[in-house]
Amino acid sequence: MWVESVRLRNFRNYFAEDVSFSPHINLIVGSNGEGKSNLLESLFLLATTKSYRQAHEKDMVFIDRDNFYVSGEAVLQGNIKHTLEISYSQKQNKKQAKVSGVPVVRLADFIGILNVVCFSPDDLNIIKGAPGLRRRFLDILLSQIDRVYLSVLQQYGRVLRQRNECLKAVQRGRMRPTEIWPWTEQLATLACQVTERRFKAVNELTTSYADISKGINQGKENLSLKYMSSLVKNSHLYTPIEFTESLQRRQTEEVARGITTIGPHRDDLFFLINGLSAADYASQGQQRTAVLSLKLAELEYMYKVTGDYPILLLDDVFSELDQKRRQLLLATLSDRVQALITGTETLEWPWSGDRDHCNIINIRQGKVI
Repeated sequence: MWVESVRLRNFRNYFAEDVSFSPHINLIVGSNGEGKSNLLESLFLLATTKSYRQAHEKDMVFIDRDNFYVSGEAVLQGNIKHTLEISYSQKQNKKQAKVSGVPVVRLADFIGILNVVCFSPDDLNIIKGAPGLRRRFLDILLSQIDRVYLSVLQQYGRVLRQRNECLKAVQRGRMRPTEIWPWTEQLATLACQVTERRFKAVNELTTSYADISKGINQGKENLSLKYMSSLVKNSHLYTPIEFTESLQRRQTEEVARGITTIGPHRDDLFFLINGLSAADYASQGQQRTAVLSLKLAELEYMYKVTGDYPILLLDDVFSELDQKRRQLLLATLSDRVQALITGTETLEWPWSGDRDHCNIINIRQGKVI
């Protein structure tokens, strides 16, 4: 899959701009603050309906304007073409999406038509950062390629919030403890479904992750991933009944705290180097190898599931990688993947071939020059 062009109206610092892309490598060049990352953000928005920088929609509206509009001409597997559109109004506080002119009733149905893998400098925090960053990585990956997962994840979030409200109500004497039970049963069923899909995905990712990392470090270290969950013990995934029992045993503690203390919302993804925690022992170079390997493994996993490579968005990551890792990254792309790569100048890219084959897009103050 690839995107032929995007149309931006009142989006970030783009007042009115149309940008065309090559199906292969696109180098987006400009000084800091000119709008390079905003261009990548527009594609991420068309794939996931959200910002990879976790910005609110109102922050993506051009200054002194009420709304933004983003559309993209996407070429999907089988050469099927769709126009994907997203608009947002601050006044209405409403986001709308269309596929080839047809409004989408639920934004969840829009997610996954276009698939992307995004790698930005912030991703280097994924190893040592908060567990929520690693859960978010898995959720974005799976939501794009598994509609059932996205639906179950959204249901889990709603039931979790309701159960937490019930726990607080019992704590304040406004509800009997037995009234938590229906929410506990629902939560357990949904939790097992979320965990099962995450657990399976991590197992699949680990194989590619290990192979790719060996290519980078010449086999000097063994890198692996491990999904840590309160619903998994010795590789056994709890059944809804077993997880319900775990919740029941903790109910007194949870009422006192007013929150659900176990479940997919508390799970984590561990990065290991030679069996040791990368968060505790990895050097800066090893962390970069781990994250680069993860993103390339994500690329291959999405291809394996969907039969089509996602679009790769690389936001100012070459400045974070040494020459060897840059060359490996470009060699991996070859002609299989559409890539949009931002940087301050073309000289910082490791050209292994004729750069005339790359599409160079120069950006200045929200305009292509």
